[in-house]
Amino acid sequence: MSLPQPPRRVVIVGAGIVGLSTAWHLLKRGVRVTLLDREPIGQSASCGNAGLLSIGHYPLTRPGVSWRGLKWMFDATSPLYIRPRPDWSLLSWMWNFHWHCNQRHLDRCMAVLCDMGFKTLSIYEEMIREESIDCDYARDGWLDVVLNPENMEAAEHEAKDLVRYGYSYRRLTGDELRKRDPIIRDEVAGAIHYTDSAHAHPADFLVGLARAVATRGATLRDGAEVVGFERSISGSVGGVRLRGGEIVEADAVVLAAGVWSDGLGKLLGVRIPLMGARGYHIQLRDLPALPSTGLVLHETFIAATPMRNELRLAGTLEIDRLDQPWRRERLAMLPKGAERYLKGLEQAKTTAEWAGYRPCTSDGMPILGFTKAAPGVLIAGGHAMLGMTLGPVTGKAAAELLFGEKPCFDTTMFAADRL
Repeated sequence: MSLPQPPRRVVIVGAGIVGLSTAWHLLKRGVRVTLLDREPIGQSASCGNAGLLSIGHYPLTRPGVSWRGLKWMFDATSPLYIRPRPDWSLLSWMWNFHWHCNQRHLDRCMAVLCDMGFKTLSIYEEMIREESIDCDYARDGWLDVVLNPENMEAAEHEAKDLVRYGYSYRRLTGDELRKRDPIIRDEVAGAIHYTDSAHAHPADFLVGLARAVATRGATLRDGAEVVGFERSISGSVGGVRLRGGEIVEADAVVLAAGVWSDGLGKLLGVRIPLMGARGYHIQLRDLPALPSTGLVLHETFIAATPMRNELRLAGTLEIDRLDQPWRRERLAMLPKGAERYLKGLEQAKTTAEWAGYRPCTSDGMPILGFTKAAPGVLIAGGHAMLGMTLGPVTGKAAAELLFGEKPCFDTTMFAADRL
């Protein structure tokens, strides 16, 4: 499925990493682009993530995760908390998620995700170089920091599995790790260094990319809430309708609104079954030292990333109805869990707190493609925690699909109608 001809005007709904990356690639092809977002640029879920560009990262659908999720379901302080409720859409999502938590599906996922990884970092570096974006980018990998010695073998096993896809790693003892990063506590057993990845300040990158696409001629409008879509007599979508009645016309629409894409899809008669998994972060300063690169604290699933002179602690996934109040106990889990691994957190000062939704599909893979129910609409999203990592390469593939070209990676598993 494709457009009858390459578009001259494209409306992109959602100005997170996927929407901005798609705009950047389209503008380089001479397309007139309008970006619409209900929130101010720089406040999306993309900006709130851990800042780890962890290429080759596993999707949520790992073998055994669904069974662990059932055990965690009734514990509001578990890494993945699903608040029980009588909701058919949640039960359907959970059943489909469970069905995909197997090794065969994981192997298929990893073949595609690993191919995307090196390509997305190349695009990051192209964007940063061409647009002079200052975002504290460093391609220095990330460390899977293991507290308990008995978990080192399992941690290394995951890293070894990526070698067949061209990735590399180093195993570090606790002493080697502390020599490199004195902030690590003596109790920590060691770490696996994923050497191919990178980290950056997500908000600085997004703001810089937004500035770049505006300079290249895009129209960016925040506070623009889409409430409907305009169709031609043939049924093809030719624009969007904003609250207040304004119509923004286009030859094609890209729906990249994160967790809100599901509700917008219903206006098109399209089912986009995404669950909003809320994550949290807390920003700290005045630490005695910062880690040399981004960390994931193995047993707690908490990420700790240096961002200029501060440390961001990010993590937890909480599936509940959208717009529910923050759970302060989950925010408190971040420093509490990190203190087992890192020195000096008790004297650090908090400079920011954040919570936002990761758009999660039930099979662990993003969505990228057209849908039969809404000709003229390309759906792009559902990256869960990997939006910031895979956004640039997703944007390139989205532009290629809009122009009827073969995308830069295999999008078969991304089909918009598969769910």
